[in-house]
Amino acid sequence: MSTDDTIEMLIASYEKNAYAAISDLQRKLFAAMGPRETLGDIRQLGNIAKEYKQTNKSNNETLALLSGVTSNTISTMMKDPINSKVSTVLALLDAMGMTLNISRKPADE
Repeated sequence: MSTDDTIEMLIASYEKNAYAAISDLQRKLFAAMGPRETLGDIRQLGNIAKEYKQTNKSNNETLALLSGVTSNTISTMMKDPINSKVSTVLALLDAMGMTLNISRKPADE
């Protein structure tokens, strides 16, 4: 077996284990949340992600792997979610087992 073949086998094994770990994290998150639990609006995204990371003993790198978004983008989004791309917010929410809901503002806002 050549070195290239060995490297390819190691990469494939790593990817398989990483995806299994990601699936396990997502299953745990879904089990911990109610089916229609509302956590807040876009301004709370940073706090929601922070709580997710604490609850799941995770970090920005794990969220990056789960979402396909760079850890730097996640860090920026956590600080200023209002100026984030919708596609980026959706990717992060999906990785955390959440979704975006649109609703009317209360009359007093």
